[in-house]
Amino acid sequence: MIDRLLKTTDKDKVTFNERRLYPVRYGVAALALLALSIVLGVLVFTDHGMGGHLFKLSAVALFTCGLGFLYITIEIFRRQFRDRSILSEIFEGSLSARLVTDIQNKTLFYNIAFEDLCGDDKKPNLDAIRSIFADTIDRDGLDRLESLIGNAMRGHEETIELAVDGVTGTQWLRLSAQPVAGWLGTIHWRIDDVSDRRAIETVIREEREKLVDFTDNAPVGFYSMDETGRFEFVNATLARWLGSDIDTLLNQGFLHSYIENAQKGMKPYDIIPDGGAKQISELTMKGPVGRVFKASVNQSVVHETDEKVRVRGVVHDLTNEREMRQALKDSEDRFHRFFQESPLGIVMIDKDGVITDSNETFCAMLSGEESKIEGRKFTNFVEGEDLTRTNDNLSKIASHKADIEAIDIDLLKSGDADETVAVQVHMSRFKGENIAVYVFDRTEQKSLEAQFAQSQKMQAVGQLAGGIAHDFNNLLTAMIGFCDLLLLRHKAGDPSFNDIMQIKQNSNRAANLVRQLLAFSRQQQLNPKVLDVTEVLTELSHLIRRLIGVQIDFELIHAPVLDAVKVDEGQLEQVLINLAVNARDAMDSKGHLEIETENLTTLKPRRIGTEETMPPGHWVAIRVRDTGCGMDDETIA
Repeated sequence: MIDRLLKTTDKDKVTFNERRLYPVRYGVAALALLALSIVLGVLVFTDHGMGGHLFKLSAVALFTCGLGFLYITIEIFRRQFRDRSILSEIFEGSLSARLVTDIQNKTLFYNIAFEDLCGDDKKPNLDAIRSIFADTIDRDGLDRLESLIGNAMRGHEETIELAVDGVTGTQWLRLSAQPVAGWLGTIHWRIDDVSDRRAIETVIREEREKLVDFTDNAPVGFYSMDETGRFEFVNATLARWLGSDIDTLLNQGFLHSYIENAQKGMKPYDIIPDGGAKQISELTMKGPVGRVFKASVNQSVVHETDEKVRVRGVVHDLTNEREMRQALKDSEDRFHRFFQESPLGIVMIDKDGVITDSNETFCAMLSGEESKIEGRKFTNFVEGEDLTRTNDNLSKIASHKADIEAIDIDLLKSGDADETVAVQVHMSRFKGENIAVYVFDRTEQKSLEAQFAQSQKMQAVGQLAGGIAHDFNNLLTAMIGFCDLLLLRHKAGDPSFNDIMQIKQNSNRAANLVRQLLAFSRQQQLNPKVLDVTEVLTELSHLIRRLIGVQIDFELIHAPVLDAVKVDEGQLEQVLINLAVNARDAMDSKGHLEIETENLTTLKPRRIGTEETMPPGHWVAIRVRDTGCGMDDETIA
C-alpha cells in the first residue's frame, strides 16, 4: 500500500491535485483514529464498569492504527518534499526555459530561465509562450504553434523550431510540449535556444554543399563500385566524360562497359590483370558518340569480407595533358628551329660570361663546332680594344642598366687565332642573370662598304674625266674646224692634202674617244637615234680591248645581216662596257670574252628580270659570254 502511494505507474491515471491530496487525506484519517482511541481510553480508565478487556483492546488497536496512519502521513510528506526539492533543483539548474501547466492553463511550476525569457511584463503561463513566438518570421509559424498546443492538450508529445526576431537578430527557438506521465492534464513546456546549433548546421550544410560541388565539378573523375563492377558512386565530371548521366551510371553502369578492349579474364572490378589492392593503369575509355580518350585510372580495392569488395578510384583525362605536352613540344621545336636556323648568331652566356649554348650560325661564323665553343668564355674570342668595350657592356647588363648599345667588334675564329670575322654584337638580359648575345656577321656589309667607297672613287674619276673630256672636246672641235679651213685651200693633189686629212681623221678618232669617256662617266645626254649595232660594236671594240687587258681573249661575232635599232648610243656603249668590266673581274688572269649579235623575233610576251616584260616583235639580241666564276644562287636571287 505504501509503495503504491509513493510510486506512480502508467496505470495510475490520477490528476496532479488528487496526488497532492494524498497526505492530507491520510493525515485527517490518522488524526481521527488518534482522537477516537484517546476518547475510548479515557472512557475505559474512568468508567471501569463500561469497559472490559475487549473494550480496552479495541481502544489500544485504534490508537495503534492512528499512530500508523500518522507515520504514513509523515512519510508521504517527507518523500513528496524530497521529490519536489529534487525536481526544483533539476528545473532551476536547467539552461532551458521550463513551464508546467494543466489543461486549464493553470501554471503549476516554472523555473527562473522561463521567467527571464518572459520578462517583467509577462506572466509565466501558456499565453507567455504565445507572446514569445508572436514575432516569428516563419510564414506558417503561428499556425504550427497553435497546432502544437492543441496536440499537447490532447496528450500528444510534439516539438517545433521557429525563428523569431531577437534583440541581436534572428533567433531560433525550439518549443517542446510533453505530457507528464502519471499526472493527467499536466503538460511540461520546454523552450531551448538552438541558434548556435542552427548556425553550426548551416555551416555544415554549406560545407557539405561545397564538398558536393567540388566533387562533382572537380577536374578529375571519382567513382566507387562493388564486387560486380557496378558503379555505386560517380561524380558529374566522370559522367560527362563517359557521355551519360549519374542516374544511368548508378542504375546500369559497369566499369568494363566503358573501357575500350577490356582484357578478358579480369575480375569485373579490376583494371589490370591479376588485380591487387592498388591498381594504376592508363586505359582507353569510351566517351560520348563513339569518342575515345586516354585516361589514367588509379583505384584501391578493399576486401571487406571474402565476398564483399569495395573499390574507389580516380580518373584523369589525359587528353588535355597530352595536348599540352604536344603544344609544349611544338613550342620547343619552333624555338629550336628559330634558334638554330636564325640568320644571325645567338649565344647564351651565364653570369660568369661562359657560353652555355650557341646556334649553328654562330658556330659557322667562327668556323668551329659547338663542343669547341660552348664552355668557353665569350671574351676569349675577343681581343684588343674590342675586349674593353665588350666587358663594359657585360658590366652594364650585370648592373641592370638599360642603355646598352650595339658594338662593332672582331671575333677570333676558333681554328685560327690570326683570322677574325667582323661582327656587330647586341646584348640583353635573359632569364635571371643569363645574357643573350646576338651576333650579326658584317663581312658582306664591310665588303659592300668597300665597294661603295670604290664606286665613289670611280664616280669622282668619272666626273674628273668628264670635265677633262669636255675641255678636250672643245680643243678637238677647233682642230677639226681648222682642218676643214685648210682643206678649202689645199685640194686633192696638193702635197699637204694627205697630211691635213690624217690630222682630221685622228681628230675625229679622238672625238670618238672623248664621247666614249663621257659615256663611261655617265654624263652624256640621252639622244636616241637609228644605229647599226655592228658599227657601234666595231668602234667600241678598241676601248673594250684596252679595258680587259691583253691576257683575256676577246672575240666579236657579227650577224651576216643585222637590222637597225633606235637607241641612245652612249647608253648602249655604257652597258656593253659595264658587262665587259664585270666579265674581266670574274675571270682569272686568262679568260675568254665573247660578244655575239643576231636578229630575234618573239611571238609572245617575255619577262625580262622581275618587273618588265618584253612585248612580241622584232629585236636585235646582243649576247655577252665569259668564262668567269659567275654568281652563286643567293646572289642571283
